[in-house]
Amino acid sequence: MISSSNDYANALFMIAAEDGKLEDYNRDLSVVKQVFRENPDYALLLTSPNIPKSERQAVVDAAFGGKVDANILNFIKVLCDHNKISTLDDCIKDFNALRKASQNRVTAKVYTAVPITESQEQALKEKLQKKFGYTVKIKTVIDKNMIGGVRVEIDGKIIDGSVKRQLHDIKEVISG
Repeated sequence: MISSSNDYANALFMIAAEDGKLEDYNRDLSVVKQVFRENPDYALLLTSPNIPKSERQAVVDAAFGGKVDANILNFIKVLCDHNKISTLDDCIKDFNALRKASQNRVTAKVYTAVPITESQEQALKEKLQKKFGYTVKIKTVIDKNMIGGVRVEIDGKIIDGSVKRQLHDIKEVISG
């Protein structure tokens, strides 16, 4: 039995990969995500126990039928049937992580206190690509709470080279 957003994403990814439709499904999931973002009450409607399952299915058909691949349509219906529509965003994130990994691509979120230069970004990108074996896309985030240094989130891992982390490590050594 499927239980987590990652399990649903894995199942969808396997179907997409088998059908050779990873990019098509990605585009369709973007459409679905946009509809849910623009209509926040839509998820509540699809999870309401007061609305019969057949009516919820009809609402999904009306909203997405002919606009997305039949497997994406069925995916949304499965999430509704199992009261997991609230995990849709996580499912889409997990699907995209699997899609990127299958193409040897990942996105690294790089947190810094101040903007980094293009040459610094390129050097970091090259180091991360060498370390992880993927083509890396860098997404920089300015974090005003950082004192200095860099924190990187990539492929489910955190590399923390922030000054705050370094000070914490020093304190731990001193405290024994």
